Amino acid sequence: MQPLSDVEPGARVRVVEVSAGRGLKLRLEHLGLFPGARVEVLSNSGGHVLVRAMGALVSLSRGIASK
Repeated sequence: MQPLSDVEPGARVRVVEVSAGRGLKLRLEHLGLFPGARVEVLSNSGGHVLVRAMGALVSLSRGIASK
């Protein structure tokens, strides 16, 4: 198991766990990032990680992507 911040661009992965507080978990859930969701990492460079989740593009800070 590895955080989204460590996943190579082009990889398709399944979210296993979100290690965050209640508020952030709820926010990420609304963005389509919850346990069981399948996401594709589009870009992982610089300060942000760009993923496609449930058909939407989501930009995550490196800190949030590591959770």
